[in-house]
Amino acid sequence: MATTETIITPVSRAPRGCNRPVMAHLTESERNELEGLAQREMRSLSATARMLLLRGIEQYQTESAVAD
Repeated sequence: MATTETIITPVSRAPRGCNRPVMAHLTESERNELEGLAQREMRSLSATARMLLLRGIEQYQTESAVAD
C-alpha cells in the first residue's frame, strides 16, 4: 500500500468558520451539568458549550434591546 493511500485527512467537527477557540473555567458541578446536557443532546462537550453560549448571547441581546 502506498503512503498516499494510508494518509487520513483530519476531519474538523466545528462548523465552517469556527476557528477561534475560547477557554472557560467551570466548577465541578457546572462541568457535570454540561456533560449531562451533552449526553442528552448526543453532542460533544464543545458543541454543547457553543450551543449554550450562542443561546445565551441571543437571550442577552434580546433582553438588552428591551431594556433600551
